[in-house]
Amino acid sequence: MVDTPTALASDIEKENLFIQYDKSIKKVLANKPILARVLKFTVHELSRLSLQQIESCIDGNSVMLGQTFVDPGLTNPKIVNKQLEDDISGEGRIVYDLRFEVNLPDGENTKIIINIEAQRKSNPGYSIVNRGIFYIARLLSAQLNTEFTNNGSDSAQYDNMKKVYSIWICMDCPEDKKDSIVSYSLKPEILYQGSNHLNVDYTYDYVGVVVVHLSGNPECSHNQLIGMLDTLLSKMDVKAKKQKLQEEFQLPMTVEIDQEVSDMCNLSLGLWEEAVTKGRLEGERRGRLGNLRDMILDGFTTIDKLRATGRYTPDELDFVAKSLK
Repeated sequence: MVDTPTALASDIEKENLFIQYDKSIKKVLANKPILARVLKFTVHELSRLSLQQIESCIDGNSVMLGQTFVDPGLTNPKIVNKQLEDDISGEGRIVYDLRFEVNLPDGENTKIIINIEAQRKSNPGYSIVNRGIFYIARLLSAQLNTEFTNNGSDSAQYDNMKKVYSIWICMDCPEDKKDSIVSYSLKPEILYQGSNHLNVDYTYDYVGVVVVHLSGNPECSHNQLIGMLDTLLSKMDVKAKKQKLQEEFQLPMTVEIDQEVSDMCNLSLGLWEEAVTKGRLEGERRGRLGNLRDMILDGFTTIDKLRATGRYTPDELDFVAKSLK
């Protein structure tokens, strides 16, 4: 029996393998069972809930079933937020990998806004933490007139602002960062206390940047999340990978996850490295052009401005432009 050509195969022929692999990773991460596991180990408000409870906390009103992310006829819930980009006047345009909302089961429908980014390198030439801080700043400012107001007639105003998390999953990490999860948050620090009756308000925990540094070895980590992600993103045989995900991490192999993991394996780093050796894109240029793409997405520059510098070839700028589509 001869397999018919798939849409994935056609896409590989049309677009760069590296871009396709990144898109494939985002598709896999957008599945609720995988997201629930990411949230359990990175969002402390959800850490004591079961995986099933966390899945139910994901707000259905913030979910969009988009053609880019969900194939027709597949029914597993997929998280793709209705607003994957912020375009604020004077602040530029920013595009998120994944952005969605969760509601805590505390009887008050407490909302948290989540952003998850899949990052190939934890040290791309700039601080991932600084970029995460920039993202949460945008996630907060984008809430004006949607979650809160600065209108004097509104008694709550800024008190209606919702907490935000920006979670970064880094795949290629140096030895001093591998196999770790680090959280950065906003907390009060008493610089002077002139009264023994000082009452410090600890409710200002509105932001969290969490960086997940993978170990790069599916047999290395003792952390459930890192172990699952290392396995998910490893180069191991796809059948063995699926079996390990099911048996060791209790990840249900739904039709969607099964197919998307297979597709991602077909677009593995091995294919990317093969493309590099064939001269499609040198490794040194890959990192440099990836940084340019990030700068454009974060609103710091444009293709036209880069072209005006004369530092980049037309082919390089074409590659960056295509990666933005």
